[in-house]
Amino acid sequence: MMILLVLWRLKRWNVGFYISFIFILLVYFDALRYTGERPVLFVVLFTPLAFIILEEFKNNPPSPPFSKGGKGGFSLFLLPLLMLLWSNLHGGFIIGNIIIAVYMLCEGLKIIFKKAGYTRNEIVTFYVVTTLALITSYINPTGWDAFSIALSQKYKFLETGIQEYQSPFFIYLNKLAPLDYGYTPLAILFPLILIFRNKKMDLTHVVLLLGFFVMAAKTGRYTIYYVSLAAMVLGKETDLLLKDLFKRIPQKKFEKLVSVFSVLALLSSIVFSISIFKFQWLKLDIARGSYVPVAAVDFIEKNKISGNILNSHPYGGYITWRLYPWKKTFIDTRWLNYTLQLEYSWMMNAVETLSNKKLSQGKKPLWKRLLDHYNINFLLFDTLDVYGNVPKLLLRLPEDDEWVPVFSEPIAVIFVKNVTENRDIITKFRLPKDDVYNTLIFIASQMAMSNRQNPRYLVTLGKTFYEMGRLKDALTAYQYAQKRFPKDTTIKDMIIKIEDELNQGNKNKT
Repeated sequence: MMILLVLWRLKRWNVGFYISFIFILLVYFDALRYTGERPVLFVVLFTPLAFIILEEFKNNPPSPPFSKGGKGGFSLFLLPLLMLLWSNLHGGFIIGNIIIAVYMLCEGLKIIFKKAGYTRNEIVTFYVVTTLALITSYINPTGWDAFSIALSQKYKFLETGIQEYQSPFFIYLNKLAPLDYGYTPLAILFPLILIFRNKKMDLTHVVLLLGFFVMAAKTGRYTIYYVSLAAMVLGKETDLLLKDLFKRIPQKKFEKLVSVFSVLALLSSIVFSISIFKFQWLKLDIARGSYVPVAAVDFIEKNKISGNILNSHPYGGYITWRLYPWKKTFIDTRWLNYTLQLEYSWMMNAVETLSNKKLSQGKKPLWKRLLDHYNINFLLFDTLDVYGNVPKLLLRLPEDDEWVPVFSEPIAVIFVKNVTENRDIITKFRLPKDDVYNTLIFIASQMAMSNRQNPRYLVTLGKTFYEMGRLKDALTAYQYAQKRFPKDTTIKDMIIKIEDELNQGNKNKT
């Protein structure tokens, strides 16, 4: 739907077919990262919609008093309703507020400097409706809280360790993800269009794109919003630039260029069709079994596992949706409590002590004391995080007699505490510890093959083989990881450590 909105706006501006095709293709490439069932999809849809509503008024304002004069300017009166709906669906309605505020400011400047052709009635209509839209956006359960939280430094810890809040350039340079083929061309094109089009670009468009350009460069979460807006504005500006250029080209050369564009359009259409056919995950049911632990939660529900749960934070929302109020999660992706966030990280990283001193003999490590403190009876892990790392605790528990693996699948593993209350489920479902390791090996190997840049899947393989005592396999995995990321000192240190252990083992044999 978002792609159709972008295409509709381009056609309203009479942008040529080939230019529209290229920009729509870029939007498609970036939108591939947003195919899961997430509330943020409303923000992805409503961002270009808010822009289009404001553009419709700017280009075709209605004739007063509420006559049939304009060709779409009356859509502005839908803006307050859109913002009311948006603010009650997702906190990202603040993006809509930003777009409205930019239009109010820039159009106001154009009016002051007599660069706009609005009538007095149109000015009054515009500012009354946009002000009303801003006001209605705060008729929601949290009022102004979403706005204050978004701007407050106090809540910056909520972004810690979340991939979406990292710069897309940082993510690419650190080999956490491949290059974003939708966002990157549009990020490069914007400054070029600014140079070539110079003062011909609309002030409102320049300010709006500049703001989202900075937001997207700093935080990958915002690339899709920049892409949807940039595809419309830059598509229009590119079309105008090329039309001006083509006027100077002889007719025969122009026809050859059209032919080249036709071939490129055909080839990209074929690639598009193949991708749809090949990637079966491009469907509404994408999340089921691929990104959320459906089978694991089914297992918990069917076997009525009692007691408190320690869950991986990405699964918190889904577990709550499935099991609340019978089962309350330990944490979810909102990171609402900073102390709890720290304690969660200490447990998942199997931290033994916060001091630099060695743990005293007979004293429980910190992670065990925290599990006891919260009376945790079972754990539900995700096997890999978004970067490809494995939780250290997941590698530690198979060797710990206090915990027993009872469920394993590529995206989730369940351990229960080895106590009398869990005797029946342990007897019925106990898994060999190698099943946990083999699950990790399977998913890490699969991801390492599909993503040939990120070394962390290979590091996870190395860690898993190391825990199993398969030192040669661990060394091979780390060596492959080093080829992908030669500058990583942690990988180098592990290679040296494993080589020393192998040499020591050979000496002991002789």
